Amino acid sequence: MLAFITRALSASSEFKKQLEAAGWQVEGRSLVELSPLPFEEVPTSEWVFFSSQNAVRFFFQQLKSGGDFKSPPDLPPRWRQMKWAALGTATAKVLTEHVEQVDFVGTGEPGSTAEAFRRVNGREAGLRILFPAARHSRQSVMALLADDFRCTHFPIYDNRPVEAPSRSTADALVFTSPMNAGAYFSTNKWEKNQRVIAIGATTAEALRTLGVEQVEVAAAPTEKALADAVLRLRG
Repeated sequence: MLAFITRALSASSEFKKQLEAAGWQVEGRSLVELSPLPFEEVPTSEWVFFSSQNAVRFFFQQLKSGGDFKSPPDLPPRWRQMKWAALGTATAKVLTEHVEQVDFVGTGEPGSTAEAFRRVNGREAGLRILFPAARHSRQSVMALLADDFRCTHFPIYDNRPVEAPSRSTADALVFTSPMNAGAYFSTNKWEKNQRVIAIGATTAEALRTLGVEQVEVAAAPTEKALADAVLRLRG
């Protein structure tokens, strides 16, 4: 059995280890090209909200290269006053490598995360939230919070689908974002003998729009949950 996931996997990947332990072969390949968008000044805000691990990495990579930021606990005064938020636990884990404390961690899904953030902060209209993200981000959480807070989309990296990605013959196709799904099905067709798994509801909706009639949604946006969803297919 072969599983294909639209993510480059490290040797320590939980998805890879869990499936290989169960006898599966695993192919990991991102179908999205990423590149930094240089910035000189970061808009002032009370909160900095990250919706992906890539956003965290590109943001701090550029801050450190510009000399404006050092790793904790040597943060300059401006950065100590900010609060830090992450969409889910995987993003929060990467964020802890750069800041002393992650002040808010969401569920990994935009809707429930926005509701939880609103409960923490009330509906303080003057509260400023900065969303460092991809140029073509769907801005799902930001859109849900924009009526109650002053939200700013801050593009810090470009994300473009690769052209004409090759077809996978895998038994399970696992998609980790709407853009990856769109890239794959721009040149490939869904084969009904292939099971399709989405990392979350937004990606599942994109897949259905692309003509995939049967989509399994992982219980959580984590590699473990994605692997669990693949293993359920055998049954």
